[in-house]
Amino acid sequence: MMKRENLWRCILNERLRILKLLEDGKINADEAARLLEALSQSETKHTKGHHRMWNGIEAIPEVIAAAVATSFKHAKEKESLHFPKKKRIEFRGISGELIIEGSGQAAIEIEKDGFAKIKEKDNSLEIKALSGKINISTPATTDLLIKGISGDLNISHIIGMIEIESVSGDIRGERLSGSFIGGFVSGDVNIGYKKVDKINIRSKTGDILLKLDEKVEAEVYLETERGTIECDFELKEETKKANRLKGIINKPKAKIEIRNIHGDIRIKRSS
Repeated sequence: MMKRENLWRCILNERLRILKLLEDGKINADEAARLLEALSQSETKHTKGHHRMWNGIEAIPEVIAAAVATSFKHAKEKESLHFPKKKRIEFRGISGELIIEGSGQAAIEIEKDGFAKIKEKDNSLEIKALSGKINISTPATTDLLIKGISGDLNISHIIGMIEIESVSGDIRGERLSGSFIGGFVSGDVNIGYKKVDKINIRSKTGDILLKLDEKVEAEVYLETERGTIECDFELKEETKKANRLKGIINKPKAKIEIRNIHGDIRIKRSS
């Protein structure tokens, strides 16, 4: 019993140390989240069952939000903001809902209901959000870099590179074109692509649904450790095993690679 108490005391001290570094500005919220996640994974090695790790990860948003709330205390909660077109939008959020829609307009419009800091940097727009809901309307040809701790994400009508790292929350995308790179701890992924340059998804827990236009040309590699694999397309040079599927949709122009651990993978033909 004493060894277990000492272990929990050490873990608590490490969490407090990480939050102190965050409070002092020596690390940012994204780095703090990664350290806390690594600590939760280390904790799992000394406990029975996987549920403790997931409980630890799910607690990250509340822990960090409490630690960084003071830095947002002077920010306005509700705002409508306008910015000139940028090549890239970089978003880092703790919790809340994010909606991004591409359009034919020549500027970026943001409606936010929550605490966030936004600044222009070179040809990028940087957004750091603590909580709440943020709606972004941006020119369709915009690259996105999104790192979120907790919260749902909806993206539509974007043409470009989309990179996402998320601890928890569902990811949805419609009428996208270009590349998609994603790393997810938990949450379902449901995205639709008209044209594909590259898709690379890695997930630990959650189902993945990829909807593709019938004219998409791509090499496909799908793998899941504890889930099922389905593909509506008739694949050329198909190689299929219990938990792996490899082949070509039309022509080997783009590359689609999806690896999952606890969850299903399905590629569906767009209607």
